[in-house]
Amino acid sequence: MQFRSIKVKIAVLSGLSVFTAVGGLLGYGVLAARNGQHFVSENVSELTREMTKQSLLGLATTQAGIIESSLNEAFDAARNMARVFETLATENAIPVLERRNQLNAVLLKVLQDNPQFNGTYSAWEPNALDGLDGSYHNNKKAGSDSTGRFLPYWTRGANGSIDIQPLVEYDSHDLHPNGVMKGGWYIGPQNGGNESILDPLPYIVQGKNVYLATMSVPVTVDGRFMGVAGADFDLAFVQKLAEQVKASLYDGKASVEIISYKGLIVASSEHPELVGRSLDKTDGTLTALLPTIQGGRKEALADGTVFRALAPITLGRTRTPWSVLIEVPTDVALAQAEKLNAALVQRNVSDGWMQATVGFFVLSAGVIAMWFVSRSISTPIGAMTAAMQRLADGNLQTDVPERERVDEIGKMAAAVQIFKENGLRALALEQEAEENRHSTEQERVRVAVLDQKRAEEMQNATTHLANGLKKVAGGDLTFRFNDAFAPDFEGLRSDFNAAVEQLRNAMNAVADATGAIDGGSKELNQAANDLSRRTEQQAAALEETAAALDEITVNVANSAKRTEEARSVAHRANRSAVQSAEVVSHAEEAMTKIEESSQQISNIISVIDEIAFQTNLLALNAGVEAARAGDAGKGFAVVAQEVRELAQRAATAAREIKGLIQNSSVEVESGVKLVRDAGEALKTIGEFIVEMNSHMESIATSAQEQSTGLAEVNQAVNSMDQTTQQNAAMVEQSNAASNSLALEAAKLRDLVDRFKLDGATNQAVALRDTARAMKAPSVQVGSVVRARNTARKPAVANAGFTAENWEEF
Repeated sequence: MQFRSIKVKIAVLSGLSVFTAVGGLLGYGVLAARNGQHFVSENVSELTREMTKQSLLGLATTQAGIIESSLNEAFDAARNMARVFETLATENAIPVLERRNQLNAVLLKVLQDNPQFNGTYSAWEPNALDGLDGSYHNNKKAGSDSTGRFLPYWTRGANGSIDIQPLVEYDSHDLHPNGVMKGGWYIGPQNGGNESILDPLPYIVQGKNVYLATMSVPVTVDGRFMGVAGADFDLAFVQKLAEQVKASLYDGKASVEIISYKGLIVASSEHPELVGRSLDKTDGTLTALLPTIQGGRKEALADGTVFRALAPITLGRTRTPWSVLIEVPTDVALAQAEKLNAALVQRNVSDGWMQATVGFFVLSAGVIAMWFVSRSISTPIGAMTAAMQRLADGNLQTDVPERERVDEIGKMAAAVQIFKENGLRALALEQEAEENRHSTEQERVRVAVLDQKRAEEMQNATTHLANGLKKVAGGDLTFRFNDAFAPDFEGLRSDFNAAVEQLRNAMNAVADATGAIDGGSKELNQAANDLSRRTEQQAAALEETAAALDEITVNVANSAKRTEEARSVAHRANRSAVQSAEVVSHAEEAMTKIEESSQQISNIISVIDEIAFQTNLLALNAGVEAARAGDAGKGFAVVAQEVRELAQRAATAAREIKGLIQNSSVEVESGVKLVRDAGEALKTIGEFIVEMNSHMESIATSAQEQSTGLAEVNQAVNSMDQTTQQNAAMVEQSNAASNSLALEAAKLRDLVDRFKLDGATNQAVALRDTARAMKAPSVQVGSVVRARNTARKPAVANAGFTAENWEEF
């Protein structure tokens, strides 16, 4: 689309922009509101689901805790009865004839003290309790059937009366129609040794049909299974609890069930008639929850139609947990969330119409405002366009309008004014640039001529300097630069000539010093050779004398040392004999005291044995009294049993210690006799050692005097030998130094002869011949001295000279 007027263009485009912006905002607002409503609806629904699951899970956990505490109370009572029965069944606890009466008294007392129990019972293996099963055939009042076994079952009737009857089906492996073993309450602990709870079974107790939870605890004596003790809990309270929870949830629209380990219904708020039957009788899909129930796990589930929460019920020390199951239909749980979602939809529709009305008014006002804005912009731009056209045609004297404005139009006018001024300035610069170009060309030609001349002078100086350095490198120190260099390089020529002159003078001085060193080294070498021969003869004779005297001194010193060591050993043996006699005396006294202490300890052990016996009797009586006390004495019965066991162990340990002490007394008497015999033998040995020590004293004194005299003579000879050897070494070092000096002088002369010097003589060949002649005999003399010194034997410690001193010198 083509616009002939910028005013129309601005008005139309701005109107379209406003329309687009308003339409986009309205569309975004409607879409955002719809997305927000959808997001809120989804999150509220999801949050409601999670809160419902957590709420149901917490409620199920609470109810599981209530049921668990009630059932575990029965387990605690059964466990305490089992521990008391174990104590009463041990040997000498109570008379055998009283055991059945005592156990029945405990069962009756526990039932009376726990009204929530439906019954208490105990079942024992044949003749396990008292060995009197043959005397109790069909004695129902004592709790025995035709076998005579102790099988009492104390029950509470509907009117609260308590009666006793023998247990039945305790050894039955038959299964009830719901799959529960009838005798599982006895057979389970008998085979596995663990506590057990039997799944709900209908029992006829005193003429009424009730569902009971049967909890059994094994009775063991010395690790052997003797029977069980247990209690029955009427599950009616569980059914009542499930109905109460249902009434408090979602206006009674939820359901509560308690499920056993094998998947049997313990209680059901919806189908109480199905108690004791399989879980799939209410809903076939619930069988999938059985692994979670048997694993004792807590879990909350939602499948779109119903919410389910499972919480485990841990029963005593069994491995067969039960579980509480709470179910709520999804539409019931999410009713509030759906109501909130409908309200949000209605609110979004009304908000959309309100946004459309406001957008229409905003669009109309924006188009009108853009029309006036476009008019205010287009007028000054037209005037500016005309002025710019005149400037483009080359009329630089044209006035630029609107320069006094402070907005963008004013800035545009200022920019056009700058274009005008730059055009005028460009004409002046073009003329000045032509003049500068001509002068620059002349300066460039002059600089090029000067650079060429300086390069030629530098090349000439470099060539001459290279030739001079080749002469010096070849050893010619008489070379000089006589021809002048360019003025800029004249200093380089004079510095080179001065350096060569100083080097030539230094080499002349070195040549003169080399001749003087050569003459002195010849004289020094001749004197050193004469002194070396005389010192060699003296050292050989003195060394033979010192070696012989060393051997004599060493032998005498060794004899004196051995004698002194023998005397010292004799002294120590004498002291040891005296000390041993004293130790034997003390040991004899200590053995007597040990014998007396053993007798006292034996008396104390007898007292401890009597105390342990009395403690055992008191603990036994305490266990019996605790059994009679019922719940109040459960804990004390266990403590009494532990005290009795400790007393028995203490008595056994006392008897063993008493026997050990008696054996120890016999051994102590034998030890006393042996110690006395050892003391007499040590006294005899001490007398012989004293006599031998007297003789060794005389021998040691004489040997010490001989060693002292020989050591003084040996020291004097070794001192002379040391001085001679030092002189020989000094001669050898002097001879070596003169030879080295001669060789260094020859090397120095060779270096000087490489240079061409004024008036110098070359003597390098003569110096080398002289050095070879002086070197051979010196090396031979040094070798002889070192060989003889190595052959000498080392002197004794007090001679004052060692091989290490010689090498260091």
